[in-house]
Amino acid sequence: MRHKRLGFTLVELLVVIAIIGTLVALLLPAVQAARESARANTCRNNMKQLQLALTSYETTMRKLPGYANELFNPNAQKSGSPPNIPATSGRRASWIVMTFPHIEQPALWDQWSTKFGTPPSAPGIEMLTCPSDAPDVPGQPWTNYVGNAGQAFIDTTRADKAENAANGIFFDNNKNLNFGPSGGDGRESDPRLEMSFAQVVDGTSKTIMLSENMHAWYWSYGLDNDTSQIRDTKHLFGFVWKNVSGSQPTQYERINGDRYFDQPTPGVPASMEAFAVLSSTPSTDYEQYGFPHSNHPGGVNMAFCDGHLTFVAETLDPVVYGQLMTSNRNRSSLKNASGVPERKLPPPPDNAF
Repeated sequence: MRHKRLGFTLVELLVVIAIIGTLVALLLPAVQAARESARANTCRNNMKQLQLALTSYETTMRKLPGYANELFNPNAQKSGSPPNIPATSGRRASWIVMTFPHIEQPALWDQWSTKFGTPPSAPGIEMLTCPSDAPDVPGQPWTNYVGNAGQAFIDTTRADKAENAANGIFFDNNKNLNFGPSGGDGRESDPRLEMSFAQVVDGTSKTIMLSENMHAWYWSYGLDNDTSQIRDTKHLFGFVWKNVSGSQPTQYERINGDRYFDQPTPGVPASMEAFAVLSSTPSTDYEQYGFPHSNHPGGVNMAFCDGHLTFVAETLDPVVYGQLMTSNRNRSSLKNASGVPERKLPPPPDNAF
């Protein structure tokens, strides 16, 4: 007797495969969204740790660090009357280096603050990079987190090139001609500006402290910090605000501007030293990339001076963005594109960002 064989027909197999393919297609966006959500949460946690570290630093030192700082050699021979530490013995450090004692990096801080004569280590630190932006070269000191450095130097609406204490939270506190590029960067004679939370009179909940920027380079001055010729420009370790003509910012000067960083010019810089140079030609100046930027869809994570973090949409009005970067609107030199001073503008409402 012949027994009938049981099994699927070709048509039935094709139907099952089609159903499975449809289910996978429906589930894949959800899986990708879940992964991005996890990466965004890790990014926010990284920023929270840096925010807490800066708060701890401010509590201890009664001030916040600058985006550029001087570290003097405590063991150098002293001279002068009264005795002082020679200005030739020391190195520069970013605001991130100054937080090392507060982010569980005591060994690195010891190298940077007490061991001179050879360049300190500058390793990759996991909490300084966003999981949505893999380091270009693993193991190098990349960072995705930058501080509020106020109004851009290349903003043509600036009355002068001196930093304003009410515009920004982090300032250039390297005033030593021996630290950095030969001849300095031209701002050593400017006053040393020191910021604390007590000076944020606009309200700490409406003043940005930190942001993401996928275009930032290292948390150190290159890989050889003791001989680096890199200039102390704002966009190395900070983000900026620039007054733009018209009602809309350009493809560079907006949150999440120029996602690809290679089109159009100036394109990808060849080195951190090249990235730091301020050019007289706007189309070749990398400070244009000193704006909040992330690979998270729709906006960036930002940390405010009161301790809260929020996701700020890339559609944020550029003038509101500028207002959130000032600490004292009555003393700020910020003006909107029409030339109206910030003190005459209404403060941004809570639902504006």
